[in-house]
Amino acid sequence: MGLDFSAVKLPFGPMDLLVASVSLLGVVGGFVLLGMAVPFVQKLVAMVTSSIRNRSKTS
Repeated sequence: MGLDFSAVKLPFGPMDLLVASVSLLGVVGGFVLLGMAVPFVQKLVAMVTSSIRNRSKTS
């Protein structure tokens, strides 16, 4: 007792959907990567400055 989708015709195929999703990832991917990089760089800078401060205190 399921739905019969045999008469449904879509205006796009699986390849069209794949091409569109990869194109969208190409447009949005840079912004996603930038959003992930900002917190990482902030933690990296904090770690380096902390290391420099600790080293100068012990010398």
